[in-house]
Amino acid sequence: MAVAVLVVGAGAAAAYVGLPSLRALQERRVYPAATATATGGDPAPSVTPLVPETAEPASYPGQRYPAALPAPSGDKPQSKLWRASDTWWAVMVSVKKKVPTVHELRTDHTWRDTGTVVDARADSTADVLFEKNALYVVSRTETGAITYARFTYTPGKRTYARAEGFPVTVATGGTESASLAKDSTGTIWATYTQGARVWFARSDGTDDTTWSKALLRVPDNTVGADDVSAIVAFKGKVGIAWSDQGNWVFRFAVHTDGAAPGTWKVETPLSGNGMVDDHINLKAVAGDGRVFAAVKTSQDLVAGAGDDAPGMYVLRRDPDGTWEKTVVGLVGDRLTRPQLLLDRESSRVYLFEAAPTTGGSIYYKSSPFAPLSFATGRGAPLITGPAGAAINDVSTAKGSTTSAVDAVVIAVDTTGHRYFHGELPVTADDTRPPILPSQITSAATPAGAIRTTWKAATDDRGIVAYDVYMNGVVVETIDVTTANRQTVDWTWTTPTLTPGTYQLAVEARDEAGNVSPRRTAPQVVIQ
Repeated sequence: MAVAVLVVGAGAAAAYVGLPSLRALQERRVYPAATATATGGDPAPSVTPLVPETAEPASYPGQRYPAALPAPSGDKPQSKLWRASDTWWAVMVSVKKKVPTVHELRTDHTWRDTGTVVDARADSTADVLFEKNALYVVSRTETGAITYARFTYTPGKRTYARAEGFPVTVATGGTESASLAKDSTGTIWATYTQGARVWFARSDGTDDTTWSKALLRVPDNTVGADDVSAIVAFKGKVGIAWSDQGNWVFRFAVHTDGAAPGTWKVETPLSGNGMVDDHINLKAVAGDGRVFAAVKTSQDLVAGAGDDAPGMYVLRRDPDGTWEKTVVGLVGDRLTRPQLLLDRESSRVYLFEAAPTTGGSIYYKSSPFAPLSFATGRGAPLITGPAGAAINDVSTAKGSTTSAVDAVVIAVDTTGHRYFHGELPVTADDTRPPILPSQITSAATPAGAIRTTWKAATDDRGIVAYDVYMNGVVVETIDVTTANRQTVDWTWTTPTLTPGTYQLAVEARDEAGNVSPRRTAPQVVIQ
């Protein structure tokens, strides 16, 4: 199964989401990087434009967006992509209209702009949900109203049309983020922060032209200007999560479908000095009852906390309301703006994030649903732009994926003002070798031994061992354990050697037995 990833770059050109087949993946060709840009209102193709499959991660530059706009693939809780008619669609800023419109991904890795305007405000960002030929959209700006609209999709024409009576205003005034979910009764929910409080809004049942809003009536509903909320629907419930950096807590409130709107049960999955930031992404497995959250900490701002302090967590809520958490990155990894994608068939959770925190490249790693266990470090690179690119703000589709389908995520590079997209095969089997950095050195010691040093390898699922070679023969295997798994600079020293010429090399292995390319240090002569 392949995951396609869209990234917005700066200067260069909870329903199940259906995605392309594994057979298509196996037949996939990789196309050269696309240079064409999407134009407004391109005609719909007469043949279903399935996204070409690839067996390895690949990325492609896309269209430019106006430099005056903030990152248009943001923000952290939102989803910008969905599947319909065997094709990926996305909300992207139109080259022609300069506002967010619906785009379709074509086989040549370029985007067709349908011309359907999602929000006439150029600086708006949208959260989308697609279900049964209906596209639900909540949209916000920093200062303008939060709006909601529903679009009808016509498969035969591959077109989207805004339904009559939309958009409607969910709430007046701006917000940093707004996201939506649809519960099992057909009610549409949205959440946002405003006036140092967490709010929710809901449609009047299935009548989504009529909305009401209310404060989330829970203890400690006071948040800061930089805090956000997010929402997810899961097995007969709706959950709202929010950051509270004033009290250093991450909260999660649960509402049962059909209950009175003001009835919420509050949980605190994460707390502690510097343990919270405003980076939240929620995902749930349809019909499963488990909820996953990716959250960033503020440990980089805590006096005395070093590079080995936790910088990012992934948390899992089980149906009984208990939470498990695991560190997925340290402060020194400089990870930011995490997003999750769930593979329900192989029961794996994929994490996408940018690094460094100012933007650079997009990395990914994965873990079983339970127990949570992610690779250390940044993970494997997925999107790498040209020199100077600051790729950031990854966004994925809602829902989950399987080996029979593909997925797409988006993000932004804020220096060249250009979209990129990438594609990642997602399979139950681990077939990708680790990536071992090329930096490896060897030097003689005064005792007549050789000390060899290398940087930690990266892998989407984790390293289990390093094999050290001397003159082509394995002389040591170093197991990666809980105690040493966060090591960045690895060192191994030989016993005292007899005079001669020696050359040391290292390979990294993952749990599936995949082996990295061997990295070889310069020869050392022992006198």
